[in-house]
Amino acid sequence: MHTNQFREIMRDAEVAYAIGPIVRKHQLDLEETTSLLQKCGVARARDVAHIATSTWLGLPSGIMKE
Repeated sequence: MHTNQFREIMRDAEVAYAIGPIVRKHQLDLEETTSLLQKCGVARARDVAHIATSTWLGLPSGIMKE
């Protein structure tokens, strides 16, 4: 894996970790999270939203609306 790709993945994970409590508190799904991140100008918003709304992060299964 190239260094730049690794850095992008780590940045995505860090942003997802930071917004995780907000996503859980407001029970945001993938589409809502993506939309809000895009409005904030977050690069790779879909990737970050996908990580933040994933069940492996400990979110209740009912939150996922995919």
